[in-house]
Amino acid sequence: MDITVSLQIKIQLDGNKKVSVGNVATAVKGLGLEQKVTEAVIQNADEELIEKYCGGMYARGNGNNRYQRAGTVKRHPKTSVGKLELMLHRVKGKEEGETRIFLPVEDMIEFDGKKIYQEDISMISAELATKLTYRDAVKEGRQFIKDFPSACTINRRVIEYGEKIKAFNGDKIKDARVEVVYADGTKTHSQEKGKSKNGVNVVLGVSNGKKVLLDTRVNKPWEKTASELDKAATLDKNAVVIGDADREMRNALVTGERSFQLDFIHVTRDTGFKLWQDGKMTLDARKKIIRRLESALYSLKNSAVKHEKDGDLDALKRRINYTVDELKEQAKELQKLGCFKAAAFIRDYSNTIVTFAILAVKGRKVPWNSNLIERLMGEIAKRTKHKWMRWTTKGLETILNLILMRYVSEESYDVFKSRMMKSNNLRFIKGEVEIISAGGEF
Repeated sequence: MDITVSLQIKIQLDGNKKVSVGNVATAVKGLGLEQKVTEAVIQNADEELIEKYCGGMYARGNGNNRYQRAGTVKRHPKTSVGKLELMLHRVKGKEEGETRIFLPVEDMIEFDGKKIYQEDISMISAELATKLTYRDAVKEGRQFIKDFPSACTINRRVIEYGEKIKAFNGDKIKDARVEVVYADGTKTHSQEKGKSKNGVNVVLGVSNGKKVLLDTRVNKPWEKTASELDKAATLDKNAVVIGDADREMRNALVTGERSFQLDFIHVTRDTGFKLWQDGKMTLDARKKIIRRLESALYSLKNSAVKHEKDGDLDALKRRINYTVDELKEQAKELQKLGCFKAAAFIRDYSNTIVTFAILAVKGRKVPWNSNLIERLMGEIAKRTKHKWMRWTTKGLETILNLILMRYVSEESYDVFKSRMMKSNNLRFIKGEVEIISAGGEF
């Protein structure tokens, strides 16, 4: 179907006043040309189809056509070009007992169900909400689109798309068997009755050198996360989990032949905190302990890098044993000084601190830090952890699915976005613009 839309545009410029290019562009945009053209295209398609179904408007007896006109209906869908004012024809069957009444135009142009806001503007609004508060998203959106969705409507779209992108990602990571896994948790304020905080658990993987979002859950135990990942065979049976000293997370994810690497930064940070809790040392004394601990850790890290290059694995094994012995010796000394919490922490985690080096001996390269997921947690903090923000479980989980999926894999996010906006259908639409003439006079 070929549709031609003819427009006559008249612009008046005051010949005695100077205006900027931006002024001209703003004035032209204010005419709503895209909106008017969109309306005209849909109305023309409607006219073509009603004649196809029912013949000419005044055809005697409706000819041999199966359908007859059944009046018109007004539709006001809101899109990225604004609110459309449409008057669409309805038809009904002529056969006895046939009661169905429908819009012929829907055979060619699909409306987004009974929703007023169509998928283009819905996706734009949801994307804005991942960067701005819902109210600010409305404020910013209305600078470009007059009929922008309300904060409540945007919230509903975020929940809808957040649930869909989780299912979309779930299909992609099924049977992925990721070998390097990062896990971390954080808290946000809750607006649900009887709950002050929301617990957020995130699992990130690296597969073929690319980041993969494996799971995001709110107010669910780590056991639930581990259960779902195992059910989908997302983690390899020999996977290495890298994270902090969260015991619940470690016990849930690190089962069977899997191993755990405690992030170096958390080793020193947690040790310092526990020394402070023990209350037996001055600040300078605590700093001295931390420096000694850092020396042992980073000497091992440098040794792993060196011997990975020169292939002297026996030297690396000796360094691993030396490091573990040094950590246990530090734990004994702290125990004698009455620093029981710090001593227990170092003693309990001494073997998990050197996992990356043990695996390096076996030819596997595993990070000694969790920087990758720490940066991801920063994305969560930017949008959801302001002290005045309050979240429901569903609202938080769905917006995080959108935020983190886009952060982790722009490519996968774009595929999802294209699917939601039905962008593949654009190949069925071709258009061109030709300016017949442009002139003016003073």
